[in-house]
Amino acid sequence: MPKPVTTFCLAWAAVGLLAAGAASAAIDSNAVVGIWLFEDNAEDSSVHGNDGEFINGAAIADGGKFGKALSLDGDDDFVLVPASASLESAGEEFTGMAWINFITRAPVPAPVCCADDHLVYAFTAQWHQLLNVFGPGRGGNQGKVEIGSAELAPQWFSGPTVVEDESWHHLAYTYDGSTKTIWVDGEVDAEQPAGGTTNLVDADLSIGGTAGERWAHGLIDEMALFNVALEAADIGAVMDAGLGKTFGLTPVEPQGKAAMTWGTLKGAAR
Repeated sequence: MPKPVTTFCLAWAAVGLLAAGAASAAIDSNAVVGIWLFEDNAEDSSVHGNDGEFINGAAIADGGKFGKALSLDGDDDFVLVPASASLESAGEEFTGMAWINFITRAPVPAPVCCADDHLVYAFTAQWHQLLNVFGPGRGGNQGKVEIGSAELAPQWFSGPTVVEDESWHHLAYTYDGSTKTIWVDGEVDAEQPAGGTTNLVDADLSIGGTAGERWAHGLIDEMALFNVALEAADIGAVMDAGLGKTFGLTPVEPQGKAAMTWGTLKGAAR
């Protein structure tokens, strides 16, 4: 089962500026690998600098779950995050999460399997780690959530809940070394015993699609990756409060002090 993560502490903000604005989730900041808020760009709001690049017209749009969101046309656009040592740290245990609002595709299957899925994220090109929503090519499973990795045993797994319905859903994928779990809107959708580790060395992170397939159609907001398997309480707290509030990424205004942001705190730590 997921290991407890109980030490919410932003070490670089020891002055306590985040106390007024942080949510109650007890998540160790050292477990954060990347946070992509998609407010004005695809930059990583964590200390790791895993910034993404808009590919083929991916853009930021209004109407996100929290502020703005990544907007994808379902044709060929996505966000690409280059491989890094910090991303590699999510190979043995991890949590990937995001808010999604995907347009329901017409029930006309693509000529090849998987091409019309909505990818949330994956480490490519060998599908080392994947959070995905089935498209029409999956028949009666259209709209259900898939997780997995080519290096886990068993590799792939899907749940029963349909989320391709043009409304917001919070998705998470956790793996603690023995169980992989699909979370939909803060609840366990399905879980499966599994073993193995994912090899993320030199693996780029793709969000919302890849160079050749699985181009999501709709919005993705507040995506994050952690190098631990978060517990239900942690996932629910982040879902409810948002990543910005949980980790002090939104402005913090302690009494008698000037407003500060996560970026300010990061800069002070360097």
